Amino acid sequence: MNPRSIINPSTPLLTIEEDGGLATLLGGPTDTLAREAALREAAILQAARDELQQAFSADGRRHLLNPFAPAAERNAEVVAVLRQAIGQHRARGGPLARVPTDDETLLEIFAATIGWGPAQRYLDDPRVNEVKIIGRRIRVQESGKPFVTVAEQFVTAAEVRDRAMLLASLMGVHLDAQNPQETLPADHGTRIHATIPPRIPTEDGALICIRRGRRVAWDLHDVMQHGTFDRQICDLLLLLARARCSFLIAGRTGSGKTALLEALANSWPGDPHILTIEDHMQEIHIRRADLWTREQVNTQRDPDAFGRVAREALRQTPDLLCPGEIRGNEAGAVLALVLSDHPVITTLHARSCSEAIERFASFAAMPGAYMYENRRTDALRDAANGFDVVIKVDNWEELGLRLITDIALLDGIVMEEGAPRPALVPLAKVDIRSDGRIIWQCRAVVGNSGLLEWAESDQTPASLREKLIRARALAQVRQSATTLDAVADAIARAHTHVLAGAPERALAALRSAWLQRRDPRLIGAAQDILSQAPGAFADAIEQATIEGAALQRLIEANRWRDARLALDAIMTDLAIAAHAAPPGGWEMVEAHIRQGIAAETAAEEARIEAERALEQGQPRLAVDMLALFTPSNLPVAIALPLIRVRERAMEYLVQTGQGSEAALATVRAQRLSLEAGNKPDAC
Repeated sequence: MNPRSIINPSTPLLTIEEDGGLATLLGGPTDTLAREAALREAAILQAARDELQQAFSADGRRHLLNPFAPAAERNAEVVAVLRQAIGQHRARGGPLARVPTDDETLLEIFAATIGWGPAQRYLDDPRVNEVKIIGRRIRVQESGKPFVTVAEQFVTAAEVRDRAMLLASLMGVHLDAQNPQETLPADHGTRIHATIPPRIPTEDGALICIRRGRRVAWDLHDVMQHGTFDRQICDLLLLLARARCSFLIAGRTGSGKTALLEALANSWPGDPHILTIEDHMQEIHIRRADLWTREQVNTQRDPDAFGRVAREALRQTPDLLCPGEIRGNEAGAVLALVLSDHPVITTLHARSCSEAIERFASFAAMPGAYMYENRRTDALRDAANGFDVVIKVDNWEELGLRLITDIALLDGIVMEEGAPRPALVPLAKVDIRSDGRIIWQCRAVVGNSGLLEWAESDQTPASLREKLIRARALAQVRQSATTLDAVADAIARAHTHVLAGAPERALAALRSAWLQRRDPRLIGAAQDILSQAPGAFADAIEQATIEGAALQRLIEANRWRDARLALDAIMTDLAIAAHAAPPGGWEMVEAHIRQGIAAETAAEEARIEAERALEQGQPRLAVDMLALFTPSNLPVAIALPLIRVRERAMEYLVQTGQGSEAALATVRAQRLSLEAGNKPDAC
């Protein structure tokens, strides 16, 4: 497989083309309504809504119903669906027959029907973290910044209610007068919470909160790169994770609690079986999908569901349990898991490390709680002895950052004025200097011995010290099992098994080493075994062929994020990774995908900035921003919007005598070529 090869399959062109584009060249229909008229005609909007609703209800497009779905990918599908429908209406009659087929008209029709109207432009901006619609008004929060109320607004709040109800129906969720408050299960961790009348006591009131999720699972290094903490804090967290500590993460809404939980889980040592429990959401993402059990509950419909599922986890013996946010009496079952020596990472709302453990104990003692009902003192004692680490995170809008502000170790309880209080050992605290520098002051660092080295006297709690010592011993075992000599030993044992006519045992020996160290020599040894006994591994070879071809197609289409997920899946199994390995090795493919993801992200950000520059009457700046990107190196879904913005900017320059007709013609030809290669089959 050559990851750089590009194959462009030929696709029949659609008969109805873009007005003012190919339609001009091919003599397409000219009796069309103006865009504004089309957007005012109820029959047109209803017909478009029906077409889009039917198309996006299909499994292959349902993920694009996510309000935060990648705009470029969704817009390409919207344009294809509506142009197809317009072609059919022109052939047999219908209200869509006179609708213009240019992209802007079709996308405005989408926004006016199953999209989110004036809020759509903010949902499509990847820098926007949350959109909140209150009645008719729209509030927007860019990542790390406070909410602002934007100028755009809906004509009526009833529009907002109707859109929420339509989206709920498309997602198979009941949102109506009998069930007026619901969380909609969008993918990639996007959280959509809708409240409509009669829960809001006005006839057309509505409150819609849409928070963006992520498509790629993070580890601690990913979070560190976003400025949440520095290298010293990262090393401390990795040490505590290696010790299989239980973590309680506290903070307010939007402070990054779930992101840190996910990062810790994806940085856990070895190849753990991870069990996550989420309340009607899919916010947590684990990279090792083959060893991940995701369980979901809906406490709005069954308030006790979370606690029951948490109790069942006692019998599932996960290596790491990650319950989502603690909000009620499920804390009792989670605490029982902590005390059974199961590492737990969970979150809750609190303003400090001390308040976090106090609130957790209060939740654990609520009516109906497992083991601790009405026993708050016992719950506080066991929580302060069971959890090892409390982390406080916060969203500093002034800096545009989410930060770890405090880390404390737990060391049981102490009595203060006759009342028990959690004994906290401060470990690290953020310090914002007057010059704006962010410094984390750590009272201990990771020592060469694998223990905590304190600036003053050793304050490591006894239970944590024991865990660190055990982790150090285990790390030494793992290190000896993953040295180059150990890889060579696995290869030698595999060779012995092959000579004895036991290829399955040979591959098993290599797979064991592969779990600990992805050494290229193991790939070569596995390839030899597969070639010598293909019949014994027919299923793995067939699966490798399928997954390798799928990865190749994603790379050829420049779909870098999807390619990253496909590569991660391939690399979890040595047999599949060996059979599908390209001539240059997987390192080359991985580097190529990383470069593609970086270029894709930069292109999306540049397009948004260029659109803003164009709106502000700066076409030259817009052209310069986009000139750095080669459309052929980007996914079509990202390249097309980018080149269209560039074409509009160059048209303006030509009209004002500042641009070149020849350069504009070249860009227009590129755009037409991309559109032609992106058409679905004509009916």
